[in-house]
This record gives sequence, C-alpha cells and structure tokens, in this order.
Amino acid sequence: MQKQYITWDDIKRSSDEIAEKIKSHCQDLEQATLIAVSRGGLIPTQLISYKLNIRDIRVMKLISYDEENIRRDTKDLSTDRLFDGKTVYIIDDLADSGETIKYLKEQYPTSTICSLYTKDCCKYQPDMTSSQILSKDNWIVFPWDE
Repeated sequence: MQKQYITWDDIKRSSDEIAEKIKSHCQDLEQATLIAVSRGGLIPTQLISYKLNIRDIRVMKLISYDEENIRRDTKDLSTDRLFDGKTVYIIDDLADSGETIKYLKEQYPTSTICSLYTKDCCKYQPDMTSSQILSKDNWIVFPWDE
C-alpha cells in the first residue's frame, strides 16, 4: 500500500474548512461543544476551537484499531457522556471504512460528525468533511504519526 503524507499546512487548511462549515451551520457558537475523537481528532479540534473561539471542548476516547493497525470493533472508553445535541460537533481526522462514523451516528444521533478527510471507500459519510477526498489505496500518514 502506498503512503500518502498529510502536511501541517494540509491540516491547517482542512481544519479551517471544517471551522467555516461549523460557523455556517451553528446558530450560536457560544453554545457549541467540540468533541475530539482521541487521538486523531485532538489537534484538528484545537485548531477549530481557536478559529471559532469555542471553549467547550471535550475528548472522546474511541479505539477501533489494535496495536498492529488491524481494524476491530469500535470501543468507547470515554468517561464523559455529554456528547449529543444539536450544537455538538464530533471531530476526527479520517473517515476510512466509515465504521467509526456509523458508530458515532448510532450513539449520538443529534450530533454533527466532522472528519478532516474521507476516503473514497468510506461506507458511512460524516456530516461535514473537507473537500479533499483520499484514495482507498493509500495509507494516510499524518504529521503527528512521524
């Protein structure tokens, strides 16, 4: 599988794009909550929170890959359960197979699911994503993976 490297500039640009979509979608940003899906969503969520001046930030700990990067069932190890609502935006770095998106939509149906990037094979689409669609044939390497 070929590697595709995402740069810090790519992350900034895609985070700004998601921030603009949230700004257009949310009627009152002061009431908005951002949820970072740990670990990939941590940095994008921080960038978006600064761009929109949103201070209510929480972390959701989801595990869907094992230590050998093999996809497993999604497990939610979060302790905070206040993740649903019309002004809640759950942010992750990548929608690959779409299984995490499916899980999030089932568990938090009134929240808006955001992903910086989506692969062209993704079965379940996030509500908001950047305009860059990635190939299913590439292994995505984020700057924080190096």
